[in-house]
Amino acid sequence: MRYTLSTDTLTVTVTLDHSIVKKITLREANQSVEEAVESAIDLLDEISAYLNGGRVDFLRYAVDLEGLTDFQRRVLGKVRQIPYGVVVTYGMLARELQTSPRAIGNALSRNPAPIVIPCHRVIGKHGIGGFTSGVAIKEHLLQIEGISIDPSSNK
Repeated sequence: MRYTLSTDTLTVTVTLDHSIVKKITLREANQSVEEAVESAIDLLDEISAYLNGGRVDFLRYAVDLEGLTDFQRRVLGKVRQIPYGVVVTYGMLARELQTSPRAIGNALSRNPAPIVIPCHRVIGKHGIGGFTSGVAIKEHLLQIEGISIDPSSNK
């Protein structure tokens, strides 16, 4: 679990695994605390609008992909480009990135920002596929976007 604390001059990020400190990073703050709070509120407002059926473009939000491989970053970059209300299959992405559907699924399981990076828009050839937050949540997110996938056909 990652926690961030900011002042006007310093940002501290603490990464914990249960109660064990895994990593602490320090860096100069690139925005004031007020700006950071405003950005967080904007993002939460936009997620709320999305969950209520609004078409929201999350591309303006940067996502920290630190700790991911170049391949995982490429997969998530492609997934970020999938438009609202559109789905692609793991196989389609695999062909485009010259890899296997399983590799695509593994990369998607490392997505640090579901909804902002819409990995729920990637489905299986014969059904909804997996989702780290659970298939029911994936199905719900797709329904918000007007997409219905029969979860019983998932193989």
